[in-house]
Amino acid sequence: MRAFGAVLAAGLLAAAADRGRADPLHIDPVQGQAAQAEPTPAPAAPAILLRPPVEPACVSSPFGPRVLPGLPKAGTFHNGIDLPAPAGGAVRAAAAGTIATIHRQGPGGMEVFVHHADGLDTLYAHLGILTPAIATGKRSIAAGEKIGVVGRSGVTYGTHLFFAVFRNGHAVDPQQFLGLPHCH
Repeated sequence: MRAFGAVLAAGLLAAAADRGRADPLHIDPVQGQAAQAEPTPAPAAPAILLRPPVEPACVSSPFGPRVLPGLPKAGTFHNGIDLPAPAGGAVRAAAAGTIATIHRQGPGGMEVFVHHADGLDTLYAHLGILTPAIATGKRSIAAGEKIGVVGRSGVTYGTHLFFAVFRNGHAVDPQQFLGLPHCH
């Protein structure tokens, strides 16, 4: 009987998908009929607010899929945002946290990865140089504290900071924490 129930459930889920239903179904154990599952609650507002890592700030390349015609393929999904800034401009911590890694790796050039509260992490890439304290091992950082300066390390098409946010290891749109305007 168990195998039959699993096959029936799979068939009902496939039928729901064929009808364009995004909501899952379950089998009511008392009635033995398909029923709509409880709706998923709306996502909660961010528990932590971030400050812009460069100022003034606007977004020149948003989070999400992108195509760069005529340019080397930088990736089909942009898992962060680009914030144009002059070379040598200060890059500051978006929130208090602990510096997890500092490295020079591929297209991101000089990168700093910071752990924050609530499973949140931030990544700052294309840096020029780091502040001396961070370069020599300082790991605890305050919100707004200078990490380094904007540079052109890695693959860039102009000076900017690449800024990414991760929640529990998954890239999320930094705009939900920052709300910056798009550049004109």
